[in-house]
Amino acid sequence: LLWMSHPCWPSFVWQTYDYYFEPTAAYFGCKKGSEPLHIQWNPVSESIEVVNYSGGDQRGLTAQVEVLNMDGAVRRVKTAPVDSAEDSVVSCIKMEYPVGLTPVHFLRLKLMHGDQTISENFYLRGLEEGNYRAIRELPKVKLEAAQSLESSGNEVRLTTELHNPSSHPALMVRLKVVREKSGDRILPALFSDNYFALIPGERRTIRTEVNAADTRGEHPRVVVEGFNVEYEV
Repeated sequence: LLWMSHPCWPSFVWQTYDYYFEPTAAYFGCKKGSEPLHIQWNPVSESIEVVNYSGGDQRGLTAQVEVLNMDGAVRRVKTAPVDSAEDSVVSCIKMEYPVGLTPVHFLRLKLMHGDQTISENFYLRGLEEGNYRAIRELPKVKLEAAQSLESSGNEVRLTTELHNPSSHPALMVRLKVVREKSGDRILPALFSDNYFALIPGERRTIRTEVNAADTRGEHPRVVVEGFNVEYEV
């Protein structure tokens, strides 16, 4: 139960999608946390956990956690085999942090079955609990983006291939769809993911759907921005 998922007037709070049908970061956070098979960091017990609400036992999984500094350097990698019973939370990795971490550092989690990534997660962690001010020192990152478009009836599907070629993580990467000439937003727009992080060298494909009628005859294009991302069209 969510209170509330949608406001009846323009608002900055209490919404997973806003008055204009824009999915917020809260929407994608809820989507991530509601995965049937989910990997997460428990900061109280300092452990990596696998949550299984998939309706069956899941065996032969591998959990992985990477600890990265603000400069993108990987300071620790740890993996563990996981067998996850139905309706269970399994603690699979006890976190141990190396010396020399930056004031804010990052935890990148993956749950895999063979070569297939089933769930992934990303966290900021401060040496001082709750203090994330150091991320303001992150340098700007210029992402590489390639876009393709396909139309079918009243549906327009856009595919955006993103790559972080820099040596620093890109935080809160956000995509939005605009009309090419006017620059006006196209809403509603359905994104496969949004408000995510890209670590150095990482690639990600994002799929977006809009209604052709909402383009109002203009060519739709995807704009990329983020916390420390140079504005990219």
